[in-house]
Amino acid sequence: MSKTTTEKLQDAALARFAVQGFDATTMNEIAADVGIKKPSVYAHFRNKDELFLSLIPKIVEDELNHARQVLQGGEGIKQQLRAYLEGMQERFEQSHQVRFWIRILFAPPVHLYDVVMEPMHVFMADLERITHQAVAQSALAKPETGLSVETLAKTYMALIDSLQSELLFGGVHRYRRRLESVWLVFDKAVFGSAQL
Repeated sequence: MSKTTTEKLQDAALARFAVQGFDATTMNEIAADVGIKKPSVYAHFRNKDELFLSLIPKIVEDELNHARQVLQGGEGIKQQLRAYLEGMQERFEQSHQVRFWIRILFAPPVHLYDVVMEPMHVFMADLERITHQAVAQSALAKPETGLSVETLAKTYMALIDSLQSELLFGGVHRYRRRLESVWLVFDKAVFGSAQL
């Protein structure tokens, strides 16, 4: 099934926003990428803001689905938690969608800040619930770990925030160094005492 012009415009905008950012991207560039003239874009989106905002719901859905696939709980919880963090880099490098996603989480267009951050806060709460559920359905939920499921989920969310910001602002090398450091502490603190 071929994509509609609206979907092609969204794909082109996503790629441009992910690489160049919102301010540096023009509607002329997006139109040219799709092979139409700029006035034709306005038959689908009133302006660049509307086009930008139209990308967020699908990205939120896709990111939560990815988290649900990786973070399922059970015996493999340690590997799942590590895989989700490690997957950030690969997904960031290979996907305009993930690059766009992380960029808007930490540096949304200033004039759209409130509109963008509202669904981002909902997303982060949903991601924490997914993490909480995965941890609750694993051996980490045993009392002998000394850490509540809520504490573990919130700590893991702090790791995600830290690593995403390092990936965006510090680059892959700094992200890898931070990942190894934070995981070493998390692993020893959580799995060292849990005897899993």
